[in-house]
Amino acid sequence: MIQPPTSRHTSRPALPPLRPWQSACLQQALATLSPQHPHFLCQATPGAGKMRLAAELAKALMARGDIDYVVYCGPTRAVVQAAIETLHTVTGKPMHGQLGAAGAGMTYQALPGRLDALKRLGQQHRLLLIWDESHHAAGHLGGEGPNRWGSTLMALERHTTYSLALSGTPWRTDGSCMPLLRYLEVADEHQATGSGKDASVGAMTGRTESDATGAQILQPDFVYTLQEAIRDGVCRYPYVQLVDNRAIELTGFHPRTGRQETRRYASIPQLLRHPAIDYGSLVRLDAPMQRLLSLGVQQLNTLRQHDPKAAGLVVAADIEHAEAVTQQLEAEGYEVCLVTSRDPLAHARLDTFHQGRMPWLVAVGMVAEGVDIPRLRVGCYLSHIRTEQHFRQVLGRIIRRQGDGDADCFFYALNDARLAQMARRLSDDLPQNLATISLSVGATTHTGGRGAPPLDDSPTTPHAPGMADVPAGYPPDSTSADSSVSVAMGAPSAESTISVAPDVAFSEAFFERLIALRLTP
Repeated sequence: MIQPPTSRHTSRPALPPLRPWQSACLQQALATLSPQHPHFLCQATPGAGKMRLAAELAKALMARGDIDYVVYCGPTRAVVQAAIETLHTVTGKPMHGQLGAAGAGMTYQALPGRLDALKRLGQQHRLLLIWDESHHAAGHLGGEGPNRWGSTLMALERHTTYSLALSGTPWRTDGSCMPLLRYLEVADEHQATGSGKDASVGAMTGRTESDATGAQILQPDFVYTLQEAIRDGVCRYPYVQLVDNRAIELTGFHPRTGRQETRRYASIPQLLRHPAIDYGSLVRLDAPMQRLLSLGVQQLNTLRQHDPKAAGLVVAADIEHAEAVTQQLEAEGYEVCLVTSRDPLAHARLDTFHQGRMPWLVAVGMVAEGVDIPRLRVGCYLSHIRTEQHFRQVLGRIIRRQGDGDADCFFYALNDARLAQMARRLSDDLPQNLATISLSVGATTHTGGRGAPPLDDSPTTPHAPGMADVPAGYPPDSTSADSSVSVAMGAPSAESTISVAPDVAFSEAFFERLIALRLTP
């Protein structure tokens, strides 16, 4: 259970007025929630202020006597702590889960261990369940069962009065549906883009009938898009720049002849077609990593001339990579806040960074979603994960506006073909191929990419979470191996006959492609 807020948070600060979208969503939720419609999904772009909306809904439901207690579930301790503080500030009631409280917060990892206590609580009180970043919970898909958190939510459902699901990316990249939400049933995937007027809509508890065919489309109850948020001045306009190189050399030894061979490539996408190099190795190479960081540093230095508190975020591939990035930035004379699940003081460091003026934050997964640090305006994407969900969640850390003088933000990534496609699709509300759940008899069809990003923060372990705490279907992101070359940079493949890994050299002439979000009138 998350600890009560410290004395720094005991006073209730003055709240700004609700944004128009928050007011509209609040009124719709109050009009919609009923015994016949107990679940509500708010799909709003990262950075729009979903937690404020959730707290206002909890306050209104309490005021009209519909609920007695609030249970909040989120992906990390930092997110849960911030949510508890928002609930307390808005409702004026303690939310620390102890004696006299009107609510409690916990991570998804802690939820299964608290299930029995929550069931008893639901038998004694009318509960509102707020489950944030709802894509972490998976329901059934064909013959596959729900993941750990999905099954827990389904078991808790009949002990709650209402539930509010929040997400800026409400789909799962393993192709499964989410529990408790409504899906529109269509005869086949080709009807997914139609109006679906003749299709049936039902509340999903995560269970898909084994004889079902066709497809199902997720039906949010309220949608607030990135384009709308930019027009309303809620979110910054993101400029995404992709870094590439026209002269790349890949050198390795042929496993049969033992001769050294050099191949030349005119772009990173061309290089990644070679099985000796995968994207996870590429982000760790010094030349592209340093180029990406130099662009981020240059942009942040420019922003800090007018906004001294502006900061940058680097999302690394793993803890060792994050430490290497930190060393690189510190060697250039910059102060860096490194937060990883390996550091027991990570949450305190993150809170200090939030309140301070330090220029750089480096992390793996702890700030990939849900963390609200509005002074972040520059992002460097060096994660090895190439899913649309993770890409948008990381971008969401830098798009929340503070005022009139921070209308833009800047996001840098390597020119991988998959990331370029995701950048071009930023104007899409809900990518259709990800929002569609394909159903077939006796088989599982995945319409999305690979699994959801791992959580780099678990209250049950001091280091990285175990696979039981990661959404189902999560493998490392890499290309297929070839027996004639080493797949891992600096480490020989078990299938290779020559224990010499290939080497990659880049010319000094890096260049950038700008992909800006096009706003339609």
